[in-house]
Amino acid sequence: MDFKLRGYIEFSEPVDKLRESLSKLLQEASSSVLRRGVPKEQVGTLVKGWEVDEGNRSRLLLELEGTTYLRPHDALLRLKNYLAREMGKRHKIGLRTVHINEYTIALKPENLSGRLPEGLLESLNSGKLTVRVPWVERVWTDGETLFLSLKNLNLRAIENRYVERIMKRLKEKIDRFLYGGKAEHWELIWRSEEREPVWRKDPTKEMEKLGWIKRFDVGVWWHGPVTTKILRTLQSIVQTEIIKPLGFQEVILPKTVPLDVWLKTGHVPGSSNSFYYVCRPLSWDPEFWEDFSDHVKVTGEIPYKMLKEKVSPPTSGICFAQCPPLYWFFHKKLLPDEDLPLKFYDNSGVSYRWEGGGLHGLERDSEFHRIEIVWIGTKEQNMEIQKQLLERYRYIFNEVLEIEWRMARVTPWYMQQADQFQGEETELAGTIDFEAWLPWRGGREESEWLEFQNLTIAGTKFSDAWKFRTRKGEKVWTGCSGIGLERWMVVLLSQKGIDPSKWPEKFRERFGEMPKPIRTI
Repeated sequence: MDFKLRGYIEFSEPVDKLRESLSKLLQEASSSVLRRGVPKEQVGTLVKGWEVDEGNRSRLLLELEGTTYLRPHDALLRLKNYLAREMGKRHKIGLRTVHINEYTIALKPENLSGRLPEGLLESLNSGKLTVRVPWVERVWTDGETLFLSLKNLNLRAIENRYVERIMKRLKEKIDRFLYGGKAEHWELIWRSEEREPVWRKDPTKEMEKLGWIKRFDVGVWWHGPVTTKILRTLQSIVQTEIIKPLGFQEVILPKTVPLDVWLKTGHVPGSSNSFYYVCRPLSWDPEFWEDFSDHVKVTGEIPYKMLKEKVSPPTSGICFAQCPPLYWFFHKKLLPDEDLPLKFYDNSGVSYRWEGGGLHGLERDSEFHRIEIVWIGTKEQNMEIQKQLLERYRYIFNEVLEIEWRMARVTPWYMQQADQFQGEETELAGTIDFEAWLPWRGGREESEWLEFQNLTIAGTKFSDAWKFRTRKGEKVWTGCSGIGLERWMVVLLSQKGIDPSKWPEKFRERFGEMPKPIRTI
């Protein structure tokens, strides 16, 4: 990579009369601090030009060119520290700040050689494949090299490594493009025996006709006595066959989560497009809301434009994944080795995910009921719990629900390309998806199966993010498994129908008598 930077260092007083001293200091820096860590035979960063700004005589304008051995923005910080010390010592002048006016970076993706693929060229040249943050002015290519143009980076942006993050973000986008647009790598690891379905109808549509359920809002459903009892029966099966025998303790986790928590777990930015955001009133004072109330009472309508002016920008979201607040609890804590593994579950409320255009029926909704199982322990304890859970899931799906299903190891594209896990974690950590055939979607081989369950070993991802360890200071692993009750129900009814007499015997025994349906005239 090649870097060209134009920026300035600003002092507390004019330096136009100290040009000779500045020249000497820059020469000294070039042979000392700007060579530190750079191999003798390699080039780091060179000062290609400098002058005192005639419009602001406290500013030293600089032109720097460098390589990956010492990038100019890092060299600028070294110059800042060196000149602050020496100018203070020799001339009693302090240093205020540094700033990058223009920064051009030329780079070649590591996984590409020669001319870039035409599709990638088109996306870059059209501006579709770029990083949309304030400092990025433009991304373009000459066919073999990518160019990134940045402008107006202040000291905070430089010190907080925004340049590296911008380059990493561009690399992620290119990797995703080269990955072929796939959301994740998928590898089949187990498949159940084939089972002949009872019918091939969409259960959502049939239950709507019977009045068992009713669409309430986009992706939100009203459940009557029948589907409610099915969901509660499935919940009871989880309690009896998983929670109690494996010794998970119940916790009640918050269902509104500050965005800062999701930032640490990686859900921001990864799932920002799927959150339901929370806005709080700017004021509780009834007088503040008087004009809003007047408008509603007079017009009988909600003045949404006025409402936007009375609520704060969102700083939280409604529960997307239940486990982040659990990791938050352990922030910077030490865990007694003898207490491990810690095993918890949360079943205290609904979760929300905006699925956009992907919404259909109960198998893909926005509001759903979910049991989250979470565990914390050593690597060996994590793998043992995974083994135990797989055994219990197999029993439930094969013997109680009698469904046709399969397991696949999935690696999201960003983890595949960005080395999300390191060392031993590469082989052991990751996600197993449980998928089931929905006969109403088509045949087994050509239709899309529904992912209705997952099990993830996260390695040290979350314990590193929240900085919790054992009492001895050793790293701990975490794992989680989310049980979406609506999806379990859809899988069961898609294969077994909505006539209870055709349901598997073990499920029917646990379900009991059919509730009396609600009748309307």
